[in-house]
Amino acid sequence: MLSAKSETFIENLRLYLMTSGKKEKEVNELTEELKLHLIESEKQGKNIEEIIDCSPEHYMNSLKNEMDTDYKSLAKNLPIFFAGVMAYFLMGPALRDEFALNTVQVIGFPIITIIVLTIYVFFLQQAGKKQFSTKNFFLIGVIASASVTGLFILLLLGSGLFVEPFYIGSTTVNWIIVSACSSIFILLAVWSKSWLSIWIPAILFIPDLLFRFSNLTDETILVVSMASFILLFIIMILGLLFKERAKS
Repeated sequence: MLSAKSETFIENLRLYLMTSGKKEKEVNELTEELKLHLIESEKQGKNIEEIIDCSPEHYMNSLKNEMDTDYKSLAKNLPIFFAGVMAYFLMGPALRDEFALNTVQVIGFPIITIIVLTIYVFFLQQAGKKQFSTKNFFLIGVIASASVTGLFILLLLGSGLFVEPFYIGSTTVNWIIVSACSSIFILLAVWSKSWLSIWIPAILFIPDLLFRFSNLTDETILVVSMASFILLFIIMILGLLFKERAKS
């Protein structure tokens, strides 16, 4: 069995190579081969630096430069990412029956989505290369997510203040958007083999459902909204803690 430190190194290496656009099959083969090598070397009392003969960051960079980039996979996955991002930020207005479009939003959404992709790829690569601890990974992840959310909120609210919408969705259109976004979340769950893309939106959009279908005051809905975010962070923290406990 590998030590917890070596397990973390393998996971970080996989994360770094995958977010660098390398082929999943090659990454899996490389990490499995390295895992076997680490097991044998650890039996001889060697640490990771002695085994790879350099720093983890330098080792990861050298592997990245040696491996071919999987442009075909990137071309296939980018539309999925764009669809997921758009679904997150269209779902709320559609649920509140407030979906509308203006020129700034149409131009700004693709631009900000590219910025979002850059932020997350940079964050994940740094997390892998710099060997972030669970605490640092979660903390910086929260900061990255807050920055991304802030950009979209700024676009949605800012554009609404200065530019009149050229399209306002009807109730039927709003429900079509809700159905389309829900389908995207389900497809993302199947694609990623994780329920995260379903239960995270479910928690985040509780306030929008209350806004649309309840007689609760705005203050109550705000409290529920804050509670939803707190619940989401608690679930994420517990998940990370259980994962760390399983490693040890």
